[in-house]
Amino acid sequence: MSRPWSLRRRLTVRVMALVLGGWLATVALAAVVLRHEMNEMFDTELSALVETTVLLLDSAPSGTIPRALGIETTDGERVLRLLAPDRVAAAAPWPALTRDGLHDAPGWRILRQTTEGTVIEAAHATTWRREEMLEVAAAFLFLALPLIALLLWGLRGIVAGATAPVARLAQAVAARAPDDGAPSGVTDTPQEMQPLVQALDAYLARISDLRQSERAFIANAAHELRTPLATMRNRLTLSSDAQAQAAISTLDALTRRVERLLQLSRLEAGLGLGRGPADLLQILRLLRDDLGPGARDLIWLDDGDLDALPVAADPDALAILLRNLIENALDHGSGTVRITLGHAGDLVLENPADHPRLPANRHSPGTVSRSALSRGAGLGLTIIRDLAAAMQVPLVETVAPDRVVFTLKFKPVPGG
Repeated sequence: MSRPWSLRRRLTVRVMALVLGGWLATVALAAVVLRHEMNEMFDTELSALVETTVLLLDSAPSGTIPRALGIETTDGERVLRLLAPDRVAAAAPWPALTRDGLHDAPGWRILRQTTEGTVIEAAHATTWRREEMLEVAAAFLFLALPLIALLLWGLRGIVAGATAPVARLAQAVAARAPDDGAPSGVTDTPQEMQPLVQALDAYLARISDLRQSERAFIANAAHELRTPLATMRNRLTLSSDAQAQAAISTLDALTRRVERLLQLSRLEAGLGLGRGPADLLQILRLLRDDLGPGARDLIWLDDGDLDALPVAADPDALAILLRNLIENALDHGSGTVRITLGHAGDLVLENPADHPRLPANRHSPGTVSRSALSRGAGLGLTIIRDLAAAMQVPLVETVAPDRVVFTLKFKPVPGG
């Protein structure tokens, strides 16, 4: 799997590389120009030295030379030689020259000039010239590097500011609820990002319309089925036919599925967003009594000696959640359903379950899934999970070898 790349990082690196490349090219060009200009300056210095020596010779008494022949600086990097016809000059560190002008010899740059029979040679060692140019270049770099660092820091901030709308759009999308189909609401975007925002808003609008149509279809279909199912059940109840009586249980299961479709439609429409309070213990007792004697005998409620347990939840949504939780346990379990309440708002529901009837989901270890042998269409578990998420109630599903445990953590309301 390839590593995800960052637009900001890539843009920053490329802009910095471009700036550094341009700066290095400028430095290289500046070095060439600097070398040329400093060589001209050094040549001018040699010329000035020779001209000054000529003036000194012209002003000296006849027959005298004001300086000794073959004088050198103590470091041997700059040399001035005076060659008179009647005197023997010291050996020069460069080959003998036969004509006036500027000359390049190995390790030296020499200017030769003849005046009234006296030859004047002034020279610079090329190593000395190179050292001088390196010192000037080092001083230039010493002054330029802080400016380059400041420029790079500024470029990074500019790139971060330029890409900030992308980060704001990502944060706005990430902060949205899963069922939020409203437009993104991001307006302060650059021109290049406006098509993306418009396409995103159009996509969200299409998804919202599709979800609304789906909810309307489910609600209408469920409503249309309730009356025929109730009529059919009444007729079967009045019939003495054994097959008709056997079909009543199947019809009841179908009725429960229709009711769950209606509940799912209400959940999609925003059920469960109220904050109550609701008495968790009272609703549990009402649901247990409403399920009938057969189901009531399979439910064991441990109320923890509580008289009431008010929690922050919508009463209608809480009743639907608990009914589906209990009916799901009765449908898929194989024994007594045990419900335990805690003073902190915890509700733990557990019941024995055989693996062939209620296996663990292979794709999501530790969660519950419907087996082929269990009754129902799986809507109950879907409603439980979705409604718990809508109510912001943590739900923990645990599958053990011989039992299934659901744990809901409600937020108690003090003094409710």
